Amino acid sequence: MPRAKKTERAKAIWLPEPSIKNDTHKNRLEHTLDWLGRSTSVKATECRRFLNESVSKFPKEVQKYFHHYLHERWHTTFFELIVARMLQELGADLAFETSNSEGKRPDFAANFPDCKIIVEAIAPTFNASVGVEAKNRIPLLEIIDSNIPDGWLVGVWELPKIGPADSKQDFKRAVERVLDILPPTEDATDFELTAELPSGVIRLHLWPGSSRNRRVAMEGVYTTFDNSEERIRHAIRQKRRQVRSSDAPVLLAIQASGISSSFEDFDIALFGRTYESYDRHGALVETGFTPSGEFNNKSDKAPTYAGALAFVDMGWLGGPAPVLYRHPRSSSVLPESVLRLAQRTYDAKAGKIRNQPSAEHNLMQKLRFVQMETKSGE
Repeated sequence: MPRAKKTERAKAIWLPEPSIKNDTHKNRLEHTLDWLGRSTSVKATECRRFLNESVSKFPKEVQKYFHHYLHERWHTTFFELIVARMLQELGADLAFETSNSEGKRPDFAANFPDCKIIVEAIAPTFNASVGVEAKNRIPLLEIIDSNIPDGWLVGVWELPKIGPADSKQDFKRAVERVLDILPPTEDATDFELTAELPSGVIRLHLWPGSSRNRRVAMEGVYTTFDNSEERIRHAIRQKRRQVRSSDAPVLLAIQASGISSSFEDFDIALFGRTYESYDRHGALVETGFTPSGEFNNKSDKAPTYAGALAFVDMGWLGGPAPVLYRHPRSSSVLPESVLRLAQRTYDAKAGKIRNQPSAEHNLMQKLRFVQMETKSGE
């Protein structure tokens, strides 16, 4: 792809405002771009503004890339867009998917005034079991939505285990039966409704109120375990082959989007973890650090990565500013503007992770994420 000059702008609006008023929320099975193509809600308007502005910062050929792949693989491409815009705001002139000596095409060659780096972006799937469970719930929730009685809000605490290929008829009949109730009286209070099926229990919570979208107002939490550390480690290993023959220092940008992902997960995955030892009386006798992270593997070879750019829970509203994790064995020179980000490094002599605060305080504001706190009606 051609180089992305910051002075270029798109003349046409990619996502125009819909001509017919439609303030409904995104349907559960609806693609985000299909929702943005029809919805006139305040949130949809802001999301269109963010996407149109962000994509317009690139040449037309690159805009076409984002237009296409935001349809094809939304989650990954949305993160790539954020990383590309961040690099621009840090002062980089970007070249997209240029080939290295092995014919691999890392996402970005970022040319800064003082030096060049290669940046590969990856948004791994976290807590995949939750995604499967959520997908299986969708047709059941749609049935409940279509039977919400007048004047009531409905929360879902428990649902049967019904797979995508299983019949929903018994479930539908049970929902229709338990939700066949009159509107609430003035003194009505909340209560629960249950129904037992061979596949499990339906447990609903009702309270007086109404929703303009007539959708389930609340869902119970999903059962899962956090796999953030493992997914970060996997991302580091997975992308080595893609970038190992690059002609400039490589940073791997990783989006951690697990239910409880944090920068501490990056600490453990990249550097290692602290430990404590106690005697038989329960007294603390030793503390230390086990350098078991991906960046602390013992090798005489120069590392593939100069470091990693850690992102946590990045979405429409933005998220915490990224943290630069420096590879302990890398001697690569990085751009001064990148070094202004918050940094975490491993001090082998002290056996601890050292934190350096960010000197770049307005980076996320410059990206102009969706602003909902000044809006109304959502």
